[in-house]
Amino acid sequence: MPYTPNRYAAQIVRRLRDEGWTVNIPDQPYRSVYQLRLSKGPYFGTFDVSASKGRALRMSITWQPNESNRKAEGTSHIIGLLNCLPDFGWAQ
Repeated sequence: MPYTPNRYAAQIVRRLRDEGWTVNIPDQPYRSVYQLRLSKGPYFGTFDVSASKGRALRMSITWQPNESNRKAEGTSHIIGLLNCLPDFGWAQ
């Protein structure tokens, strides 16, 4: 089954790429989820997209220096997480 995100998941990936993130999309889903790998400077994370319907499911982003982690589930929470992502990292 090819990677076909819905409109919202595609917009999130486009926004990440526009903001300088590297988004690696796997060739095959793991079970029922495509787990996209994200990286940008001291940040890394994953973005899960449903393989069957292309929905944005969850995102987890870690800031490497102190391994502070933020997670969000659902499209609106993922967009909220991206809106509050600072350039300098999170305080522990």
